[in-house]
Amino acid sequence: MNKPFVRHLGFALVILLVVLFIPTFITAQEEGPPIPHQLEKRGDCLGCHAEGKLGAPIIPDNTTHVDQSNDTCQDCHKHVTPPAIPHTLVGRENCLQCHETNEEGAVVNIEVPPAQEAPSEEEAEPAPTPMVEPVPTPVTYFKIQGVNTCLDCHLTLEDDHLAEMATQWQRSIHAERDVSCVDCHGGDSAAKTKEEAKAPETGYIGIPAKTDIPALCGSCHADVVAMRQYDLPTDQYAKYQESVHGLRLAESDLNVATCFDCHGGHQILKANDPASTVYPSNVPTTCANCHADEELMAPYDIPTNQFSLYKQSVHGHALLDNQDFRAPNCATCHGTHGAAPPGFEEVANVCGSCHSATQDNYLKSPHASDDELSPKCVNCHGRYDVSEPSEAMYLGGEARHCGECHSPDSEPSQVAQTLHDDLTAAAGSYEEAEAAIEEVRGLGMLVAQMEGRLREANTDLVSARAVQHTLNVDAVQLRTDEVITITNEVKADAQAAIAENLFRRQAMIIAIVAIGITIVPLYLIKRELDQQLEESDF
Repeated sequence: MNKPFVRHLGFALVILLVVLFIPTFITAQEEGPPIPHQLEKRGDCLGCHAEGKLGAPIIPDNTTHVDQSNDTCQDCHKHVTPPAIPHTLVGRENCLQCHETNEEGAVVNIEVPPAQEAPSEEEAEPAPTPMVEPVPTPVTYFKIQGVNTCLDCHLTLEDDHLAEMATQWQRSIHAERDVSCVDCHGGDSAAKTKEEAKAPETGYIGIPAKTDIPALCGSCHADVVAMRQYDLPTDQYAKYQESVHGLRLAESDLNVATCFDCHGGHQILKANDPASTVYPSNVPTTCANCHADEELMAPYDIPTNQFSLYKQSVHGHALLDNQDFRAPNCATCHGTHGAAPPGFEEVANVCGSCHSATQDNYLKSPHASDDELSPKCVNCHGRYDVSEPSEAMYLGGEARHCGECHSPDSEPSQVAQTLHDDLTAAAGSYEEAEAAIEEVRGLGMLVAQMEGRLREANTDLVSARAVQHTLNVDAVQLRTDEVITITNEVKADAQAAIAENLFRRQAMIIAIVAIGITIVPLYLIKRELDQQLEESDF
């Protein structure tokens, strides 16, 4: 193929492509951006909407759209349609770009015409749910670092209460983080006089209203950016609003607890500070400040003996007496900021958050049925006064025993009797093995191997006591039989060690006697020889 022909063919192809794509290119330019469209890379709103170019809706001829710029268009029309009214304030701070003022200067709503035909139901995005914004802290100026005339003044006051508030704040975590008086009370902490510090223009509010306290605290503690550096959760305010306390506060019930009642006002300490009101071992007392008050609880028909019952429970003894922080306090079961009593059907899940193995076995039992009469953890173990569990609960008809619900000649009572006998036998054999090991240890002999075996038996015994909640006799016997087998071996080894020790002692006594018998004749012979030696010298 010659070169001129190839060159002519190339020119022909280029011309053909141009002819084919020019109409498409022109059409694309004339069509413009699809309507409705996003604003990204389409910043010249007026280029199309001022005169209706390419079929774009023309800007309405009213007071709100006169002499507007492209920036103004984008401020209001951040999405396909104008912001819903009422709408959140995020990104829409300049109200007067869309709203007008009345004669008194107050901002009023106006009817904003739609930018274009509303999209179909399939295309329409769900309208955002208006958020309840926390009340911002009342500071109306920039704080001066290290300057706090509120504190300087209060520390010198003769009123002990007012001076103590300042002292308490100095010990607080807020003082460490420069959260000062004005952040909660407003005012000017750089003013020289009380009148200047509390002037209206400073935003001074004094003592916050109780109904405002959760939102006031939430203005900082619900701020993700502010709390990130301290690794603190930011959902406390939202949880509080849904709690029993928050719902009642929203109904203007001022008896309920707010942040102030649980965390304190001025001396707010870190949660891991033993002096903090929300330190794990202090939580029961903090809750009892309200819930043990008969007069305060009377309108709600709530008992006031929970704290006294808790102190006598296995949980209370573990936490309050032994400082065992694995034990639950009020907040463990009821929640903290979202405090609410668990429903009866939720009890097993609440207890199961700690007693997971027991919960897994309980859910396999007949007791875990959906029947409203089926027992839950609290029926057998108690709610606040959780008692020490024992095999004795299988027998008898008193409260929290199987006989309280089941007649003695029923099949469930027979199952209870079998479980009682198996577990009691295993526990008794385990205790005997423990005692045998202690006897061997008292003789000064090594017991490490026997203790290792006994730990295996303990694992099986703990497992059996968890599996008992299935009410499966065979599953429990499988483990109790293993306990008895291992403990019997340990007891046999212990008895063998004791017998060996006795044999050694007896052998030692015989050896000592034999040595003694040998020494006496030798001593007599020596005396005889000594006498003969003395006589020969004379």
